[in-house]
Amino acid sequence: MKVTTLGTTAADRPAPEQATAARPGPPLHHTPLWVPAAPGPHHPPAFPLADSLLVVDSRDTGRAWAPLGVRTVRVGRDLSGSAPAWASYLTALHRQEHAPRALVFDLPAATTDPARAAELALPLLRALCCSTGRTPLHVAFLVTGRARPHLAAAFGAIAQQAGAEDGRIHAVSVCVQALPPRSPDPLRTALGELALPRPKLAEVRYTPTGREVRVLRAAPGPRPGPPPAALRPGGRYLLTDTGEGDGARLALALARSHRARIVLLAPECGPAPADARITHVPGRLARAADVRAAVRTALHHFGSLDGVLHCAGPAEARPLSQLSAATARQVLADAVTGAAHLDEATAALPLDFFALTTAAPAYRTATGAALPAATARALGALAAARAQRARAGLRRGLSLALCRPDRTGPPTPDALNQALACGPHELTAHPAAAH
Repeated sequence: MKVTTLGTTAADRPAPEQATAARPGPPLHHTPLWVPAAPGPHHPPAFPLADSLLVVDSRDTGRAWAPLGVRTVRVGRDLSGSAPAWASYLTALHRQEHAPRALVFDLPAATTDPARAAELALPLLRALCCSTGRTPLHVAFLVTGRARPHLAAAFGAIAQQAGAEDGRIHAVSVCVQALPPRSPDPLRTALGELALPRPKLAEVRYTPTGREVRVLRAAPGPRPGPPPAALRPGGRYLLTDTGEGDGARLALALARSHRARIVLLAPECGPAPADARITHVPGRLARAADVRAAVRTALHHFGSLDGVLHCAGPAEARPLSQLSAATARQVLADAVTGAAHLDEATAALPLDFFALTTAAPAYRTATGAALPAATARALGALAAARAQRARAGLRRGLSLALCRPDRTGPPTPDALNQALACGPHELTAHPAAAH
């Protein structure tokens, strides 16, 4: 889709905040953590409601907390939600001198998955990146509720990348699980957050214990003693491929190195490995019925499963000014919603491990990295949520998300064993820790 720029050139815009080209670096391993971060007693006041715009999905009508009188745009009813429609709408507001200073996307976790959220939010970001003028705009992706923590994680990556690609945009992912003191509703919590300096990883959450921000910390190496999980000789595995061939290549490597017996769920058009130990089940990860069919096939052939390996190939790198919402929806549906379907379909199985892998950069800004990074962060959050369920006795086996942004292709069997020996729920190869 072609989006017309409304006026001045990129030279008129503020400098992006540390946008860098992807470059190889030594793969130091880090894992993301939530740390307490109280805003302090003298933080600036929140943006007033009169200077704000609330963006909601017209399909979702359960917004009892929205304050009366706030300007609201219902995507799908008030405007179509395309980038040109947003550009026209914002231009009209600017001419009327009613342009908002703060924009809040309402993304209820219980009813919005990442694919739908991308369909709602990315056209507006595309319009903003293609627009003119030097006025800063503050954008909050407001995720309410405890469901789908991977939704807030994905939009943390998109928020971080938006600021890197366009210096006018100050964006942050705000997850409100519990209202902080003196905040009457989630909207004013988000507006208060937009008045604060943005955390480097652009993720904030409010829980019953207070405000927390996401940081990266160096990950420990392999633990002493027997590894918590490892690939078994002759193991029974379910592998997935989102269409790029990484899952098929890893399936072939495991069949040869470990004599593994594998069911591979991959699109009909994907490559089918020529090995008798690999059973190819055609299907899409975005369809829960296809995932359940692949699990049933594995149980029919093997009796049980020892592990799940979800290979989300790297999404195409495109700047936000060129990113198609339809492309983002398809990528997130297969890679992220598909991973959630895998977890649900294998919840009762006595797995050794449940591993989610990608070669995308999760926490590093690079030109065009918004969609790959959103995918990688969401997979990490899914692994963390599964690890919590395992501690509660609701899942079995190690939960791992492995991000290897400086590598091409799927991880090797040896690399998988090394990652499984470390045992964290999320492990990212990254040249430097972000705080």
